[in-house]
Amino acid sequence: MSQNPYQSERGNKDASIVNPKGQGTMIPATGTKHKMHTGDAFLIGDSMTGGYGKTGPDILHDCTIAVDKGQIAVIVGPNGAGKSTAMKAVFGMLNLRQGSVRLDGEDITDLSPQVRVRKGMGFVPQNQNIFTSMTVKENLEMGAFIREDDISGTMAQVFELFPILHEKRNQAAGELSGGQRQQVAVGRALMTKPKVLMLDEPTAGVSPIVMDELFDRIIEVARTGISILMVEQNARQALEIADKGYVLVQGANAHTGTGKELLADAEVRKSFLGG
Repeated sequence: MSQNPYQSERGNKDASIVNPKGQGTMIPATGTKHKMHTGDAFLIGDSMTGGYGKTGPDILHDCTIAVDKGQIAVIVGPNGAGKSTAMKAVFGMLNLRQGSVRLDGEDITDLSPQVRVRKGMGFVPQNQNIFTSMTVKENLEMGAFIREDDISGTMAQVFELFPILHEKRNQAAGELSGGQRQQVAVGRALMTKPKVLMLDEPTAGVSPIVMDELFDRIIEVARTGISILMVEQNARQALEIADKGYVLVQGANAHTGTGKELLADAEVRKSFLGG
């Protein structure tokens, strides 16, 4: 059996649960059906309210997102619900007017994204997340820019997690397929040896087969103890692997629960998952 901490035989390989439409229509709920204790979570964006710029309107409204150590938390919701905004707020790319962000018990609300990376947060944006003119290997090396130790062991683990990247390690990343580029982006974030890995729409634009593979690899990363916070439009598939799920509507928590609870929730299924 492989000694790579990212590898195991477990993972969801059922492509039939993919939601091809990836969106729905919901209105904010007055409360969550499945309340979850989040106060002592490893990472928590607590009661976040804010928007872009100093005078822009609020996009998030008392929004709370949390993930425990080694677990997968998924943010889903209709288009324009504030999913990516919530992710950016947790990472420090959005000034909060109310609320706070805590990592492993430390208040990091006022820290810049750069400092948060050094604190152990890795972030993979949806777009423009690789250096297209650099090789795959150079992209991974760029991911380790904050490290002063030997990175060869981590790179070997990333190559074992994503074998295609080892095969194409000397190829320009811009020549890769969409799914392969996403693997480069995730691998580069893993090179920082993060405590939390944040993924914004990691399966956007990829085929169902590639989507399954990416989700399987995300599961394996979580099994090493890394917390995963993920925004995902393919809600059914994402909730299948989620320890926690957050349905946002108009920047507010509409439904919160485990992935299984939300998949079993008749209102969530009818309003968002297509029945």
